[in-house]
Amino acid sequence: MNELSLFTGAGGGLLGSILLGWRTVGYVEWDDYCQQVLSQRIHDGLLHEAPIFGDIKAINEETVASLSTYWYNILKVEQQEDVMPAHRKDYDQAVRLYEQGLSIGDVAEYYHISRQAMHIILQRRDVIFRAQQKYGEDNHFWRGTTASDRVQNVTKRALGKNILKRPDSCETCGASAPFKDGRTSIQSHHIDYNKPLEVMWLCQKCHHEWHRNHKAIPYQENKVEPGEVIDIITAGFP
Repeated sequence: MNELSLFTGAGGGLLGSILLGWRTVGYVEWDDYCQQVLSQRIHDGLLHEAPIFGDIKAINEETVASLSTYWYNILKVEQQEDVMPAHRKDYDQAVRLYEQGLSIGDVAEYYHISRQAMHIILQRRDVIFRAQQKYGEDNHFWRGTTASDRVQNVTKRALGKNILKRPDSCETCGASAPFKDGRTSIQSHHIDYNKPLEVMWLCQKCHHEWHRNHKAIPYQENKVEPGEVIDIITAGFP
C-alpha cells in the first residue's frame, strides 16, 4: 500500500503505517522544525525516503502525476534489479561515477532516473555513501535533458570537483590559443555517451572535424512509462 501523507507533522503516526507494511511516497508538512525531524528520521532509516512538500497547495493534479512517474521509476528499477541477469545490470559505471566524487543526483541525472532510484541501485552494490544527503526543497523531480546535455553536465561537475582536468592544448593538433574573448578553445568530447568521464580534449576545429567524420556511441536509456502508485491518502491535524 503506497501512502501520500498530508499534514505529516514529525512523522510519528507513520511509524504505524510502516508496521502495516505501507510505503510512504510523499510527505506534506509546512513547519520547518517538523521538516527537519522528518529529514532526520528518513536519514536514520525510520521513514521511507520520499519528497517533502512544504505547502498543501502544492499538491495538485500535476504534482500527483509527477509523484506517480517519480515512484514508478523507482519501483521499475527495483523490479529490473530483481529479475535482470547479472550481465545486463549495467550500472557499474554509476558506482564509478559516484565513487569518483559526483553526487547521487549528478549520477541519477546522467542515467535519466530519480535520485531515489539511483540511491537504491548504489545501495544494492554496497556503496559506502558520503554524508550530506538532501531532502525537502533540495529533493526535486528529474528535469529532462538530452543525452548530450546529461554527459556535458556530468563533465562540467567533474571539472568543478577536480575529477577531470582540462588540458591546455588539443589532443589531436596541439593547438592551445584561446578564443578572442579569452575563453579556452579546448572542448570536451565524448566518443561514447555511456562513459561520461572518458573525455577527449579537442580544439573547436578538431571537434567539428571529428563529428563530420564519425558518430558518437549513443546513450542507452532505460525508458519507463508513468504509472499510478498512490493507493491511499492519509492526514494528521492541519
